[in-house]
Amino acid sequence: MAAKTDLGEQVKQMALASGADIVGIASIDRFEHAPPEMHPRGIFSHTRSLVVMGCRMLRGALKTIEEGNYWQAYNCDSYQYINEILAPHMLRKVILFLEDHGYTSVPMHNPFGFHAGRPVRPGGTKPDGGLSLRVIGCAAGLGEMGRSKLFLTPQFGPRQRMYAVLTDAELPADPLIEPGTVCDNCGTCSRACPAGAIPAERTRELPIGQYVYTHSPLDCEKCCVVHVGWDKRFSPFLTDESTPDNPPGYYEFLQARFRHQSICGARGCVRACMDHLEKTGRIEKQYQTPMIEGKQWVIEDADEHA
Repeated sequence: MAAKTDLGEQVKQMALASGADIVGIASIDRFEHAPPEMHPRGIFSHTRSLVVMGCRMLRGALKTIEEGNYWQAYNCDSYQYINEILAPHMLRKVILFLEDHGYTSVPMHNPFGFHAGRPVRPGGTKPDGGLSLRVIGCAAGLGEMGRSKLFLTPQFGPRQRMYAVLTDAELPADPLIEPGTVCDNCGTCSRACPAGAIPAERTRELPIGQYVYTHSPLDCEKCCVVHVGWDKRFSPFLTDESTPDNPPGYYEFLQARFRHQSICGARGCVRACMDHLEKTGRIEKQYQTPMIEGKQWVIEDADEHA
C-alpha cells in the first residue's frame, strides 16, 4: 500500500479531478465532542478519516435571481445537478480509488434523511445516521461556520455544497482554519434574510480540535416559508389564488424538473454574505460584476398587483 502521506495526496487529486473544487481531510479524533447520533462512527464503525469535498455553486445562477430575472439555473445547477449528478460521480470515484488500495469507504451525499428508523441492536444509533457536512468541513480545515450556520470557505465564502467520504484509511489530517478567518460577524446575513431567520447572537458552539466554531440558532421554520416561495414580497410567481394546495405552475415545474424550488435564492445567507466578503476582500475569488448593485429588490406592492 502507498504511504499515508502519498495516499492522502492521491485521494485529494482524485477528488479534484472528479469535480471537487476544494478538498480536505479530517481525522476521527476531531469528532470527540460529537454526540453519538452525529458521530461518523455511528454510520461506519471503522471510520478513521473523512475526505471532505466542496463543489461551488455557479455565481451567475445566484446573480440572475439577485437581478430578479431568472430562477431556473440556480434550482438546476445548485441543487439538482450538484447534489444528484456531480456529487455521486465524484464520491464514487474517490471510493473506488480507496477500494483499489484495500480500504472500505462510505459516501455521504447531500441531502440525506436523518434517523429514519430504530436501532437494530441495544445501544446502537438510529438508521440512517446523521452528520452535519458543514461541521465536517470545519473538521477538514476547509473553512468555518458563518453566523448564518452556512459553511464559509476562503475561496468561495458561502457558495458551495459539501460532501464526504468516511473511510478506514488513516490519512494525514489538514490543519484547521481559525474562526474569524472568513466571517467577520458583520451581520449582513441577518439583516438581509427575508425571513428574519438568522438571530444576531452566535449561541451554538462546536468544539473541534483547538478551536470552538459558533453560529446562530437558525429558525428553519421561518426560513422555509420564504425559501420555497410563500412570501409575495420575495416571489414574483404568487397570485391571489396561490395556496400550498394550488401552487403556481412554475413551482410545479421546478419540482417536476429539478426536484427543488428555491425561490428566495439564498438572498441573505449566500448572496448578501458573498457580496460583503467579495467587496471587503475577505475571500480569494473576485469578479468583474458585483453580486449586489444598489439595493436588493423587494416587491413592495405585492398585494396590490398579485
